[in-house]
Amino acid sequence: MGVITLLALVVSVGTTSAAAPLSAAATAAPLSTAPASLGGVPTRVSVPASDDVFISQAEPAKSFGAATWMSVCGATCGGSSTGRRIALTRFKVSGIPANAGNVKATLELTSARTTGATLSAREVTGAWTEAATTWKTRPETRKAIASHQGLTAGVPVSLDVSSAIAGDGTYAFALTQPDPTTAVLFSSRETGDRGPKLTISYTTGTTACAALPFDKPSAAALRASAKKAFAFYFPPFPVSIDNKDPAADQYASWLDPAGSSGLYQDRGGYLRDRPPVRTVRPEADWRRLDFETEIRQAVAQGLDGFIYEHHTSSDQRWNQLPKLLDAAKNVDPAFKIILSPDFPTAAGASDAKMISDILLVKGHPSLFTLPDGNVLLAPYTIERQPPAWWKKAQDKLALQGMKTSLMTIFGYWNGTGKTEWDPYVYGHSSWGANRPEVTDAFRRASEAAHDRELKYMAPIGFEDTRAKELHFWEARNSSTLRGSWKAAIDGKADWVQLVTWNDYSESQQAPSKVRGDVLADVNAYYTTWFKTGKAPAIVRDALYYFHRSHKANAPYDTRKQTAGRFTIPAGPGAVDEVELLAFVKEPGRLVVKQGSNVKTKDVPAAGVVSFKVPMVPGTTPVFELRRDGATVQTVRSQTPIRAGVTYQDMIYHAGGGTACSS
Repeated sequence: MGVITLLALVVSVGTTSAAAPLSAAATAAPLSTAPASLGGVPTRVSVPASDDVFISQAEPAKSFGAATWMSVCGATCGGSSTGRRIALTRFKVSGIPANAGNVKATLELTSARTTGATLSAREVTGAWTEAATTWKTRPETRKAIASHQGLTAGVPVSLDVSSAIAGDGTYAFALTQPDPTTAVLFSSRETGDRGPKLTISYTTGTTACAALPFDKPSAAALRASAKKAFAFYFPPFPVSIDNKDPAADQYASWLDPAGSSGLYQDRGGYLRDRPPVRTVRPEADWRRLDFETEIRQAVAQGLDGFIYEHHTSSDQRWNQLPKLLDAAKNVDPAFKIILSPDFPTAAGASDAKMISDILLVKGHPSLFTLPDGNVLLAPYTIERQPPAWWKKAQDKLALQGMKTSLMTIFGYWNGTGKTEWDPYVYGHSSWGANRPEVTDAFRRASEAAHDRELKYMAPIGFEDTRAKELHFWEARNSSTLRGSWKAAIDGKADWVQLVTWNDYSESQQAPSKVRGDVLADVNAYYTTWFKTGKAPAIVRDALYYFHRSHKANAPYDTRKQTAGRFTIPAGPGAVDEVELLAFVKEPGRLVVKQGSNVKTKDVPAAGVVSFKVPMVPGTTPVFELRRDGATVQTVRSQTPIRAGVTYQDMIYHAGGGTACSS
């Protein structure tokens, strides 16, 4: 049996920056590796492995965490039919700037001997620890992303693993050996410089192409802020419900008026949007991998975690919290999950099931805890039970070894009343950010909470449109979103929560098929402002649009949409406007074209500018930025404005971005 000593492992990494019933039959994307423009500044930083270990099939219960070497061997290593060995190594990456370009990721190994063996690198998708992982408890891995045959003593070998890297975060690789008998040995991190390293290389510069209009600080820099940003996660609407072809999956059924056995045919379907489509995953643990995708999306927006509505149910969509917690641990151990426990609302109802559900994840490292070690609970519409009911539940949890604190999420709170809750809670929050007219109330609520010496978590809303109920509240394009952020910043809120991340039946801000990454980009800008205390400088032009696909009073087919017209339960009436939200790095002229209807607005200085014009049916809007008589950027809407429709669609569509992304 040949033996090879590998002196170092180097990874060179670069980056750019209540539910409907189910029908009976119904990632994070890798960073761009497009080259930066000429003039970029090269950067190279090496990071040592945070963990590494090898595991042995021949000794399945043994941990090799204390070993100073790692061994990789094929299926019949040592003449045994159970001789396989796998090495695992983990790296924590932070500080990759948003405008990084000219990127690549390579896994580099240096052999101590010459052999014809093949070495493969795989992504690790399961949880593992250096101290305790054994063959029996080994994590799942994906298919090989890179391989190299033939090693020469002292000569580095490079494996391209660019597809595994999605920006700041935690990455783990498994080294496997497809050759049946050859063992590959290399030094572990305990040996110092000879151990695994992650070398990050990229270029930056003012001419680099980037997807955001500002230079976003690293995840580590944003995470260091005392201000925290979360998003409310609604379990019925994950990336995929059934891991089927997107053309025939559950979301396709909900979007189809005839889907769900025709249950919502009289209103055009249950939903009007869905998560971005993906192909069917071959991995058994596809739900956790989908959670990892969403966590990377959230981290890219500057978020610190999810607030997860939690209870167990016969509907498996509600039973995935352990997978989400494991996904957070895998992707970014600093990304935390706040529990929002579901609870009975009848007077005097038992808290037994709620407590049992909470204790299912007791002690998980990805649960959000306060500085005193208490697990934070943030129940939605907490006021449906009185403070004394919650205090008794907390006492019972404490007897089970789980001390907790409460953050209220009231159905609506503008800063007045609710004083009976103050002695029981860590802070206050609210739902209800669904139209511009109410957003300033959350500034007042923040001030009131601080007057009571409590923390405040401001709601950040975009819109609230419910096809299932034929209801919508007029959000006025991006006005509710921007107004929510203004209230949080002006009111000096301690935390914010996006309401919601993924409730596609009401209001979601996660990347989606209809709106792409537009809300992610805008939220990244305001999250940076919120956490740093300063509006980010606009260094790249970006044009984003927001508009509906028809006027609110456009005629629809009453023979098919038989349940009636969409109505507004509260607030002002509908507004039929097209909005261009421009991030401009210097003065210019904004142009909105709807057929022969052309409107312009001069922008005298760099900044963020909202330009709204009346909607013109029968056209497809085109948006331009001009300077010195020349057009410097053009974005064409992906949503034509129709004069009449079969079914109403009252959600706001969106698109655009920088010249790189639009």
